[in-house]
Amino acid sequence: MPVVQSGRPEVAAGKRHMHRTVRWVHVSELADIAQMLQGGELILTTGIALADTEEELREYVAALATAGASGLIIELGRRFTTPPTSLIRACTRRQLPLIVLHRPVEFVRLTETVHTQILHEQMAALQLSERAHATFTALSVDGASVTDIVREAAHMVRAPVVFEDLMRRVLAYEPAGRPVDMLLQRWDVRSRAAQSRARTAVCGPEEWAVTSVEANGDVFGRLIMLPAHRATSEELMILERAATALTLNRVLERDRTAIEIHAQRSILTDLIDGRYRSEGEIHSRAASLGISLGKRQLVAVVVDGLAHPGDGATGDRLQAVARALEAAGIVALLTTLSNGTVGILIALDTAGQTPATVTRLATQLRLLSPQKPPLIGMADPITGLDAVRGAFSEALHITAAARAHPEDKLYFQLPDIRLRGLIYTFADDPRLQAFVERTLSPLLEFDARHRTDLTAVLRVYLEHRANKTEAARAARLSRQSFYERLATIARILEVDLGSGEVCTSLHAALMGWESRQHPDS
Repeated sequence: MPVVQSGRPEVAAGKRHMHRTVRWVHVSELADIAQMLQGGELILTTGIALADTEEELREYVAALATAGASGLIIELGRRFTTPPTSLIRACTRRQLPLIVLHRPVEFVRLTETVHTQILHEQMAALQLSERAHATFTALSVDGASVTDIVREAAHMVRAPVVFEDLMRRVLAYEPAGRPVDMLLQRWDVRSRAAQSRARTAVCGPEEWAVTSVEANGDVFGRLIMLPAHRATSEELMILERAATALTLNRVLERDRTAIEIHAQRSILTDLIDGRYRSEGEIHSRAASLGISLGKRQLVAVVVDGLAHPGDGATGDRLQAVARALEAAGIVALLTTLSNGTVGILIALDTAGQTPATVTRLATQLRLLSPQKPPLIGMADPITGLDAVRGAFSEALHITAAARAHPEDKLYFQLPDIRLRGLIYTFADDPRLQAFVERTLSPLLEFDARHRTDLTAVLRVYLEHRANKTEAARAARLSRQSFYERLATIARILEVDLGSGEVCTSLHAALMGWESRQHPDS
């Protein structure tokens, strides 16, 4: 500054520490001024009250350094004509910048000039903070997307900004004029090199400005600025404001989804259970969610065994299915059914749209659980609301029967599960239950009394009737042991296992028994 230059300033010690921030400028001739400091002050003095001894000068400097002073400026002429060597050594040892003024300077003008600049910068920072707060709050209130928030952050800092998840996958970015291929090149490696324990920091070999994005104490991503220079405090502040907007975006999105799912569950559960006064009531409630059920082809779908990264609660499964529906571009109602599966009612213009629609949904659901794809059962399309309950009953039976199906299909329909599907459909019929008991009860009672597994052996035999060797291998038994157990089964049931009709009856009875072991509703 001109006012400082007029005093012919010279840095006498601590040249490597001149980058320190000056929070305030304080004029003092007191030797014990350190006890009044809060840190960040630049001390101006003529030195008239400073001691002569080396030990006292060393204590003076040590006290300033301990208090966090930014530096010391001493004006020569009134107390010292040259800076004391002991003072220079003490400042060098304590890494405290020491500047000497060889000509008199009006300290009042100096402090006034510096304080005016400090206050101006603080006011500018405050105005920028308010503008950033207003900008990102408005974006959040308007329901701006993650991309919108990232783009605005990049615009305000005039540098590329990237939002990544915890797997270092880029979720959104704004290159700010930089080539995208260069911006994202080897992103995973570069991102892992920029680590910091602090929530917001400048880190890594490229000096990225990084801040964590978190909700309810859980970090779910990082917002990163790649400036051409070391990020300023103002830029870090903008980055933090943008991160807060991303957090609010996530919370609001979750709340919005949760509210919509709750409304959908209420409608579909009432529809399945018959808790409505008129079809017009259901139509109106669904229309309020943007779903038209009138004069449409309605498809009941059941999703079973969906493995989701959340805690496995109902809300996690429903939100996962809701996201899959949205990604597949499908408008539908969904709810949880009594056995914990997810029920979906899809409304289509024509029945011919069903295969392609359910295929898109199944594909999206498999992306959520690639290691263990969910089972999906689909009933035949219906047209009236009064048939919805029956359609879901059919879809539940199909899904339950599909558990034993050897093929891995995107979804199952009644023709896919053949006899098992028919039996599962009539699982609650007393006549089927009586048939199962009459056919299998002697064997089931024998297993219970003797703690044997002959029922499982019979199942393996019936599933491999064309090849007894394969059946024995599947049962993990020697052929001799397998044949002996088959003989025991034939004796207990008093049947000929070589008869095709007998084996068909036994297989049907086993399917009926299994339908009760794994109820679908």
